[in-house]
Amino acid sequence: MKITLISAATYPSDQGIRTISSVLKKAGHEVKMVFMALSEDYSKFYTNSELNQLSQICKGSDLIGISSFVSTAPRAVQIIKYLEKKFPKTPFVWGGIHATISPKECIKYCDIVCVGEGEETILDLVNTLEKNKSINKIKNLWIRNKKSDKIIKNPVRPLIDNLDLIPLPDYDTKTHFILDKHKIRKFKEQDLDGAIFF
Repeated sequence: MKITLISAATYPSDQGIRTISSVLKKAGHEVKMVFMALSEDYSKFYTNSELNQLSQICKGSDLIGISSFVSTAPRAVQIIKYLEKKFPKTPFVWGGIHATISPKECIKYCDIVCVGEGEETILDLVNTLEKNKSINKIKNLWIRNKKSDKIIKNPVRPLIDNLDLIPLPDYDTKTHFILDKHKIRKFKEQDLDGAIFF
């Protein structure tokens, strides 16, 4: 499956999507990551040009994932609204810190919200989508039915005790992109500012 993961964080060290990407790649999926790094002035939003560039990268994706902090949640909403118009048949999932602590807010804008850890959840979601089966019983997911507007709130699965089961975060920059001075370009090693977080 082709998956694009987007971080609305203000800097490109979002550990959440890096680990999710590693889990997906280990399972044989094709993953691109886009860091929509923007100013810490949270009144600033993306331009139409920036969002259009993002949509070009997302073309052909079978699933699009969004991650945000509380501070950058309004930017995540802007991304979701824009991309959903471009790709109305593509499923979107919103995860990360804000989705975990405010799923009631996130489900207003995104039909699938991941509450809690996403490593096992994303694999369940992808495998179920590939089989064209219902995702309604996947633990850690809140799902909104567009027709009835009913929200399914699945229970949260136990935490992963054995951390050795989780692959190291994805720092394979060949499949990464970053927003830089209004242009989305290929990620470079220097974008990490000499630090890798674990």
